[in-house]
Amino acid sequence: MDSLEIDDAYINKNLRMDDHISKVDFQRRKQPSRCRCTSVCLGLLCAILLAGNIGQIFYYEIIDRLTSSYIPEKLNNTEEDRLQKSYDALTAEKKQLEVRLNTMTKENDQMQTNFNNVERDLEALRTNHNDLTARNNQLQTNYNNLQRSNVKLQTTFDQVQGNYSSLKRDKDQLQASYNTLNIRRNLLQIGYNLLQKDKERLQNSYDIVKTEKEQLQTNYSSLATSEEQLQKKIDKARRRMVCQTGWQKFDLSCYFVSTVKKCWLCSRRDCVAKGGDLVVIDSRGKQEFINSLLKKGEHAWIGLSDRIIEGDWTWVNGDPVTTTYWEPGQPNSVYGEQDCATFMQKSSGMGEWNDLGCDNKQIYICEL
Repeated sequence: MDSLEIDDAYINKNLRMDDHISKVDFQRRKQPSRCRCTSVCLGLLCAILLAGNIGQIFYYEIIDRLTSSYIPEKLNNTEEDRLQKSYDALTAEKKQLEVRLNTMTKENDQMQTNFNNVERDLEALRTNHNDLTARNNQLQTNYNNLQRSNVKLQTTFDQVQGNYSSLKRDKDQLQASYNTLNIRRNLLQIGYNLLQKDKERLQNSYDIVKTEKEQLQTNYSSLATSEEQLQKKIDKARRRMVCQTGWQKFDLSCYFVSTVKKCWLCSRRDCVAKGGDLVVIDSRGKQEFINSLLKKGEHAWIGLSDRIIEGDWTWVNGDPVTTTYWEPGQPNSVYGEQDCATFMQKSSGMGEWNDLGCDNKQIYICEL
């Protein structure tokens, strides 16, 4: 009896040990075997009790028959007391066995109830186990699919990573180019701003110059008209003019050939004092006329020089040099000191020019 109570307590304790033994394993391994063992023990105990009761009945029946048949009416008091004690002991033991039987029957019912509950829980757990197994299989399938997808995604990621690295290099190169272009743009912007300011300044200067030009054009037109009128008057006066003694007339001007020799500057001063200036040769006819005025081989100063700017030959009246009659190889400006032009008479031809030092003394030709 004590052994059975210990086993039942042990089972109940194990039923509460959820943290150490899983419910599924306990129901599969512990509860069914112990419940069956308890049921078998209870069955055997009931059979023993039944056999004991039957044995007592037969025993007392045999004792009663033997007493009535073979034992004398007066029994030995000592034997009777012993038998009475044995009977009382058996009766007490029977009562104890009946109490134990009732207790074990109750425990068996309780264990049967627990067994049924455990069976239901086991069935529920089996159902949950099947559901969990199905879900696990589904999750395993999903995991396998995800694993394959992960491999594909990893391959795609590697490709994307390679593309990203390439794009990053291209981006860095473009960024460097952009920075360079941005610096150039800033420099160009600065240059553009400076040019814009210069343009505005030049525009202002242009507007001023344009206004001055228009004013000068107006003045020039007025002066040109006045000059034309004066020229007509001068031409008319020259046509009527008679050259002084020693002067020779050609076209509308008078020409004088000196007999004394002077430097170029002194010669010009003398011509200015006479009311004219050194001769300006601006046509072939005048060149031939001047050549005819001079004697054979004579050299005479004319109004041409580059005294102001070396190599820039100008006439004394400011007219540009359009027609020249230089001797071949002239002007050569030896040592940079030949700044004045002289006329060389030629018997054949119309004469030539040569550059000579201005301090040399020669005859000169004045034009009035």
